[in-house]
Amino acid sequence: MDDLALNIWLSVGAFLVIIEFLLPGLVMVFVGMGALTVALGMKLGHIDSVVEQLITFFVSSLLYLLTIRFAVLRFIPSDTVQANIDEDVDIIGQVLSVVEETDSLGLARVEHSGSSWQARGDIEKKFIKGDKVKIIRRENITLIVQKILEE
Repeated sequence: MDDLALNIWLSVGAFLVIIEFLLPGLVMVFVGMGALTVALGMKLGHIDSVVEQLITFFVSSLLYLLTIRFAVLRFIPSDTVQANIDEDVDIIGQVLSVVEETDSLGLARVEHSGSSWQARGDIEKKFIKGDKVKIIRRENITLIVQKILEE
């Protein structure tokens, strides 16, 4: 029974270390190292029962994951690029057309990217349909705009 368990832990450990090349993420290799740690402990005679095997596997895998993985990740460059997700940077300065006049609340509607947006004037508060405005900023779902004076 001990030789069978030893061979199972060795096989599982080797499989998990090899599978890391197919599923990169630097997790499977450390779980595989946990299995290999159990196999080594069994070979040296320190681990006998199934409970000891499982406890050693979980504890060593967790230790490897929490210590070595983060140390290794620090030295491996990431190919992840964090894109600019701030939409406001892209829309500020765009010129839009007013599609609905200013209502009693001081809000007009402008056409932007194929949809109608609520807009409020930054300085000038009254807009009529067809006015050209420039986006100054955005406050929640309301665009703050400034009228472009036609020369």
